[in-house]
Amino acid sequence: MPHHTKFSHNWLNRTDTEGRNVNTWLKQGDSISTFKCTLCKTCDLDCSNQGWAAIVQHMKTKLHLENMPSLKNNSIISIESLKQPTSSTDGVISIPQLKLGNTKRPITFDFQEQVTKAEAVWALTVAQRGYSFNSRDEIGDVFRHMFPDSKIAQEFSMQSRKTSYVLSHGLGSYFHQELVKCLKRSVKFVLCFDEQTNNQDRHATAAILKTAIIDSLKADGLELNQLLMLGRDSPFINLSLENMIDNEMKKIGSGLLKLGGCHLHVAHNGFKAGLFSSDWNIQNKCIDIYSWFKQSPARKQDLIDTIDDYNCVMEKTMLYFANTRWVLLGKVITRVFILWEPLHEYFLVYLPVNQKVQVQNNDRYERIKETLTSYVIKIRLQFVLFLCENIFDRFLTLFQQEAPLIHVLHSELSSLYRLVLLQFLKTDYAGDKVGGCLLDLDFKLNEKQLNNKHIRIGEETRKLLNHLTQQEREKVFEDVKKIYHTTAEYLKKNLPLKNSFLSDVQILHPSYRSVEYSDEIVRIARAVPGLLSEREIDYSRDEWLIYSLDNNIDEKWYIKEKKKDCSGTELIIYHRIDYYWNKVLNITTANGFAKYPTLSKLIKNILIIPHGNADVERGFSINENLVPENRSKLSCLSINGLRSTYDGVKFIGNGSSHKVPINREIIKSIKMSYSLYKKDIQSKKKVSENSEKENIERQQAVEMCKQALQEEDELLLKQKTLQSELHEATSIIADASARLQLAIKQKDNLEIHRSTILIDGGNTKSKAVNEQLSKVTENLIQIQRKRKNNFGQQQQKRQKTLTEESIILN
Repeated sequence: MPHHTKFSHNWLNRTDTEGRNVNTWLKQGDSISTFKCTLCKTCDLDCSNQGWAAIVQHMKTKLHLENMPSLKNNSIISIESLKQPTSSTDGVISIPQLKLGNTKRPITFDFQEQVTKAEAVWALTVAQRGYSFNSRDEIGDVFRHMFPDSKIAQEFSMQSRKTSYVLSHGLGSYFHQELVKCLKRSVKFVLCFDEQTNNQDRHATAAILKTAIIDSLKADGLELNQLLMLGRDSPFINLSLENMIDNEMKKIGSGLLKLGGCHLHVAHNGFKAGLFSSDWNIQNKCIDIYSWFKQSPARKQDLIDTIDDYNCVMEKTMLYFANTRWVLLGKVITRVFILWEPLHEYFLVYLPVNQKVQVQNNDRYERIKETLTSYVIKIRLQFVLFLCENIFDRFLTLFQQEAPLIHVLHSELSSLYRLVLLQFLKTDYAGDKVGGCLLDLDFKLNEKQLNNKHIRIGEETRKLLNHLTQQEREKVFEDVKKIYHTTAEYLKKNLPLKNSFLSDVQILHPSYRSVEYSDEIVRIARAVPGLLSEREIDYSRDEWLIYSLDNNIDEKWYIKEKKKDCSGTELIIYHRIDYYWNKVLNITTANGFAKYPTLSKLIKNILIIPHGNADVERGFSINENLVPENRSKLSCLSINGLRSTYDGVKFIGNGSSHKVPINREIIKSIKMSYSLYKKDIQSKKKVSENSEKENIERQQAVEMCKQALQEEDELLLKQKTLQSELHEATSIIADASARLQLAIKQKDNLEIHRSTILIDGGNTKSKAVNEQLSKVTENLIQIQRKRKNNFGQQQQKRQKTLTEESIILN
């Protein structure tokens, strides 16, 4: 075969060794002398030297042979149009023939299944939109009225109860099981969690959370050693939980990857620490203005009327400040400044004239009035806004994304801390430092501080300083420096800039594709507990070296777009990092095998590491939308079904219910939902009946116990009386015996006779009392034993009932 052979389209008319047309999987590559196998999902394979023989060689590879049955199962047979035989340049004759197409046969549903499909789409919409069940009771009638010619609409039936059990026992369960199947196929997974406090403003203990997590994994058949790390925020309870889970994993020879808490919280809390070092109380100024209008529609309307006099398109509402997201205070301040003139007019002109009584002796009004008239407060507001917009906003906006960003976390944290330092330190001291070197700086050195003229406070803030006295300006700069120092101190203490793992994973960025970073990939491989064997760690270095020199990696895999802004500066928009690595890790060798199997295993498990807890915290907003206050009667099963279905629509349907592919498993889950719902109702009824029966038996046992205790008290009283009588008889015998001894000495026969009678009487009495006392004691023992046995039986019944309830409810 001559060199530099071009791909021939006439090859597409050929068949393989089993008579199947190769055009079902063969196509030309990106260049004229390459080809691709769509079945094996290869990149460009070279045919410039061997020509058709290169394709034949690929057909014989193990991967291709393993994939051929799937092609056969999903193929249809079609007949090409009859054409006159033509000759090709390489002597191959093109003739009409049977052709195997790889078009996947669409799922066909019978009429009843089409109705179920429509009901499935509607149930998905209810979950995704957060519609209440009761509000959709007449939706079937609405559809029949809208589409009178639709047979499906005529059969459509989704009342509130059906919608409820379809979501709780059908779709919710289906999406949950699909997630579990996906996790079981994975080598590792990450569990991200967060919690809200209860009515007493308390969190669950670490021990309770540990038990809940481990039991949940067991219930779904997931192995604890699959857990790569816990994504969490920073409370000490969560740190204790992480240590508890890690200890459990160490018992089975595994462990957690520990990277600390959510770093977005660190940024918020660093900003908060800085503000709290001063006495500005900026957040309270904003809360006062918001609270003035919060519960009063009349006040809101008055403000809207005032705003309309200035600009009818201006924002007309105040923003609420949440004290868990401190940097968002900047958004609130921005709104205050947008409405500054209308607020000034409303509070300082309108209210004193039209609402005199309302503002008299009103502390909140006086505080708002001071905020709107004081240049000192306005400067403080402007400086806090400068901090938010110029230092923290970019970082927080970046890491609110759902895309994998673990590879840029270290550099961005480094940039954030350096940016804070550069606001008050000289550039030659901190400007060229990165990572852990920044933490080694002493930012309190007097000779490294910027003076009041050069310290960064923002241009708007600096302009407003002209309205202050010299003493007021000095106080502002004193507070600014204290805020900067406190913020820097908090960040220095809490940022993981000396974490070698976070530093090393930066090499996953395409710009680090170089042989000089082979040591870093080995350190990464060693750091992930229980993922790679020692041999695989060695392979990871070799594959990184091959990857570094791979000429098949296209720039288009990581650069999405290049464009220029209005000034002519080139802007580069990058693909997500998982898009890039998906391309790289799908590269195959000439024989169809994965080129980077070990890197694939390692990097896929690195990219699932969370860069913060924003995804989980967004879940609270989703939950509030799905379960508002007026849906408080929803069961846990319904809530879980709603949330599982919502997430299913988000990830499978890209957020649109009509884009979720309805397969036979979904149809089956909906059809089975009613029987599962009925079974669940019966099980709960049985639990209720058992509980009621147990309550009756418990009440009976209580009554029996009371009766036994009463009898026991009577016997104890009788025992005490008999013991007293026995003591009295014993005393008589002892006294009579003493008198008898004396009488014998004195030879007083009469006294001897009397003493003998007393002794005989005492013995008779003592014997009778002892017999009664023995019977009373025996009765006491029987009653106490019976009471103890009844208590034990009740405990066993209770434990048995709880176990049965747990089995039924799960």
